Amino acid sequence: MKLSRIRLDLGVWFFSLILGCGSLQVLATEVPHVVLDITYEEHTRQVHIQAKTNLSPQSPKFFLSKDATLYSVDTTRPLAVAVSQSIDTHIFSLINGQRETSVTIKYSLMLPESNKPGVMADMSGRADWSGSSSGAFLPGSRIWYPFFNKASTTHLTVKTTRGLLAIAPGLQTEQREQDSYQFSVFDMPQPIVGIDLMIGTWVVNKKMMSGLNKEITIQTYFNEGNSDLSEEYLTLCERYIHFYEKLIGPYPYSSFTVVSSPFPTGLGMPSLTYLSEKILKYPFIKNRSLPHEIVHNWWGNGIQPTHTSGNWSEGLTTYLADYWQAELTNEELAKEMRYGWLRDYASISNEDERSLHNFTSRYHTASSTIGYGKSAMVFHMLRNLIGDSQFINCLQEFWLQHQFDSAGFHDIRDTCQKHTSIDLTKFFDSWIPSVGAPRISIELGNDVSSKPQLSASQNGGWIFVLDVEISSQEETHSLTSLITDRSTKLNLPDIKRNSLLVKVDPDFNVWRELYPHERVSTLRDFVVAKHPIYIQLNPNIIDGSELISSHFLEHRIKEKYRYEFNNPENDITIVLGGVHEIIERLNKSGASIDFDELASKVDSEFLMVSTHISNTPTLLIGVSASMTEEKLAMLIRRSRHYGKHSWLSVSKTGKTHKGQWSIKEQYFEF
Repeated sequence: MKLSRIRLDLGVWFFSLILGCGSLQVLATEVPHVVLDITYEEHTRQVHIQAKTNLSPQSPKFFLSKDATLYSVDTTRPLAVAVSQSIDTHIFSLINGQRETSVTIKYSLMLPESNKPGVMADMSGRADWSGSSSGAFLPGSRIWYPFFNKASTTHLTVKTTRGLLAIAPGLQTEQREQDSYQFSVFDMPQPIVGIDLMIGTWVVNKKMMSGLNKEITIQTYFNEGNSDLSEEYLTLCERYIHFYEKLIGPYPYSSFTVVSSPFPTGLGMPSLTYLSEKILKYPFIKNRSLPHEIVHNWWGNGIQPTHTSGNWSEGLTTYLADYWQAELTNEELAKEMRYGWLRDYASISNEDERSLHNFTSRYHTASSTIGYGKSAMVFHMLRNLIGDSQFINCLQEFWLQHQFDSAGFHDIRDTCQKHTSIDLTKFFDSWIPSVGAPRISIELGNDVSSKPQLSASQNGGWIFVLDVEISSQEETHSLTSLITDRSTKLNLPDIKRNSLLVKVDPDFNVWRELYPHERVSTLRDFVVAKHPIYIQLNPNIIDGSELISSHFLEHRIKEKYRYEFNNPENDITIVLGGVHEIIERLNKSGASIDFDELASKVDSEFLMVSTHISNTPTLLIGVSASMTEEKLAMLIRRSRHYGKHSWLSVSKTGKTHKGQWSIKEQYFEF
């Protein structure tokens, strides 16, 4: 029977299905097992599937995308299964009172072409399902296989034309050629949520490593242009897995594979990661993205977050991967990352902010700032509160207790509570359900004996460890205090003084509001800006307003103006002109920036500068007279990746330069 095809809202629908049916069940008394025999026809983009599984009183229902054309449904018990439909899915349900029955369904899917709009990666780094003569991608969020609303084990056999390879979560147990076809077999004995299938033409390289309790197969599936990176990636994967096994516990799967993607993706799934082939060569992929995806095998895949109480896995993964690797490099790099989280937070509006309790997945900059940045900083503050060794012991015990199960923030709290006498309920209650951040001030008064007394005040009841640096003309003292109330007295050291300078949280160890002097202008300020205005300085240069709205901003431009519009309402402003015009405008603006560094970029092909002009946030964009619409669109898209920087220039030879305005320290003076 032919059924109508209704497009699913990728990712969002998947989570709404899970949340709508209650908490995701990862480890239950019975784990469903799904056997899939898959054939991909690359010339028609059709996927033919036979799926076998069981329905039982413990697992009485599964879902399948309504985009599937069903051919047959067979059961071992006649009339034991009912098939119904929702807006987006076929629903297969065990009829009340029936015992366990085996279900075999045959169906097909027609994949969209890979170059169709909507296929490319979204904010989360995910691409939609698609197919071509050179490959296919079926993300698990499309429910292209029987999905039980809980984790299942899987066995996949994938048949492709010879020359096309398949890769899926799990250990590849067989790969053979027969006639003109390639057969790939994958086993995933650990329960997982979401089966992603990738088909393509890759150069495959492998090595074996000895994990803590088993041999682990490490693989790269790279396109030919990146095959020379394979040895480096295999070495890095082995190093990272060894490191995190010692930090957390045994690696949960039998293999780990890095797969190059033709899409601008960056996503992880159990036992593998799918990364854009265009960025595999870059250091930030090797040093941050790769360990991030490896750590997800513990947090997010090995233990699923209970989404109804907040997704903790992105923050903990960011902290242990991105941040921990930076900290191992040097403290200055770690401090820069902590500042970056706070600076990102300063860019988002109150209306876009959500609590960690309400974070499920990244869908725009504000959600990323909270779910990744704030969450990572909360784990950093927890570590500072209970101590390094206790924090690591907590991680290891949490992994042992909850692997292949689901867990929430409260489970992390309860595990860590065993390793400290500090009341962690108050700490978690102050950070997980709340929005906002401490606005910290320092006051000097006198205690009951009239001795000078410093106190730290905040605008809420957050709990954190606060570092304060106190200086006089002769000496400097540092002190650390536990802040638990709106006002906390600090132990003022015995210091000779005529005057005191007090720096609060000088190393950015607290999730807090930055002081005005600490907030430098960044490009990300304009990515999240609410409906800025646009001024075109030069009529002879390409109008970039539509390209900027489409490829850079999260909220479209409100109004367009020409030439010398003076912006009487002080709206957030984007100005586009020739590079010379932009440099000249900066020179005349009196903006407090390092102008000399930008003056040398006068011959750039593209220049983007974030600053304030007459107290108005202003993004200045300079382009060469020969700039084409296609090239400007590419440069504007690329600029989003430099959000933490204050300025960006691209030379006529394609070389990129970037920089950030100097951060000024905030002092309280007494």
